[in-house]
Amino acid sequence: MLGKYFKHQLLEKIAASAGTPVYVYSAPVFLKQIAAYKKAFRSLDPLFCYAMKANSSGALCALAAGEGLGADVVSGGELYRALRAGFAPDKIIFSGVGKTAAELEYALAAGILLINAESFEEVLELERAAARLKKPAPFSLRINPDVDPHTHKFISTGRLDSKFGVPFTEAEKIYMYAAGSKHLRPVGAQFHIGSQVHSSAPYALAAGRLAAFLLKLASRGVNLNYADVGGGWGVREGAEMADPSALAAAVGGAFKGAGLKIIVEPGRSIAAPSGALLTSVLYRKRGGRKNFLIVDAAMNDLIRPALYGARHPVALVGTGGGEKNVYDIVGPVCESGDFLAQDVVLREPAGGRLLVVYSAGAYGFSMSSQYNSRPRAAEALITGPSSWRLIRRRENYKDLVALEVL
Repeated sequence: MLGKYFKHQLLEKIAASAGTPVYVYSAPVFLKQIAAYKKAFRSLDPLFCYAMKANSSGALCALAAGEGLGADVVSGGELYRALRAGFAPDKIIFSGVGKTAAELEYALAAGILLINAESFEEVLELERAAARLKKPAPFSLRINPDVDPHTHKFISTGRLDSKFGVPFTEAEKIYMYAAGSKHLRPVGAQFHIGSQVHSSAPYALAAGRLAAFLLKLASRGVNLNYADVGGGWGVREGAEMADPSALAAAVGGAFKGAGLKIIVEPGRSIAAPSGALLTSVLYRKRGGRKNFLIVDAAMNDLIRPALYGARHPVALVGTGGGEKNVYDIVGPVCESGDFLAQDVVLREPAGGRLLVVYSAGAYGFSMSSQYNSRPRAAEALITGPSSWRLIRRRENYKDLVALEVL
């Protein structure tokens, strides 16, 4: 269990100072996850690009940049955050299916490593942006390898019926077009089959298909520098990340001797175990056959249970409590889908008791909202055995209306 990384005495201090709900991240765990990737892939010497969509907190991104990682961004806003956090521009890649012309120009002007294009029309828009800036556009094409990652349908991205990437037949046409353009510079190829993938087999299959395609391109005079295998390595809620050595072996085997720089985009597997959501029990309630704990965190703070059916482990903070019972842990939002956990066994807490929701470091705060006009939570960073600091203040009511024009 991840509880050993989040000492209850320290959580109580954080809650007393920062209030609840509050996201609490552990810098030691975040760095531990990065170290595991570096160890597993050491023989391949890849470029790791931290997938900022998982958690774009400036403090965590600065930790990743300090470890020499690059960044995988999916919007102009994430690119801005990446540069602000200290990621080197030549280690930043820009992914996503719907980049605007302004975002493409921003990325080119910033001098990032490459843009992961996802359609022929996007490549044409990139060509026009490069012509306007009089600056060749380095790009990689996201290829859909038609590989089933066996994960949740909302986070499966490697099948042909997905909105992501292009099939190999179309990719070949795009690369040949780009090879004849004075404004486009094809430098890589990418796939990303999905998230929460717990087997290396789908990666091996996708990498093998990509490697064969790159040989075909080379035979037609198009030689690329980078092979990007995406991210998505799974880590189960409440558990340690599985050793990514199997992933490294699958990737290394496919591209052995190809002379390509490998790019890997870890995100959730680094951030998820590094974070927890701390919330206070407001009320206890009985409804039909259900026992409810109503807490001050809600689906606007952590939407993964409602959206993906994610089952995050929950624990009482501190000692004591009443008899064990089965509870649904729900928030104040006016939706039946507003729950953080269902059918969990806990000792009965008194009002005001703290609960900690583990494995909440990824797609927690980054997907949070102000739904029901609820100010977003604070964020705190554990920096040592007994030390922490606030890295984002709690929003207030004025923040809710700060951008409105009446």
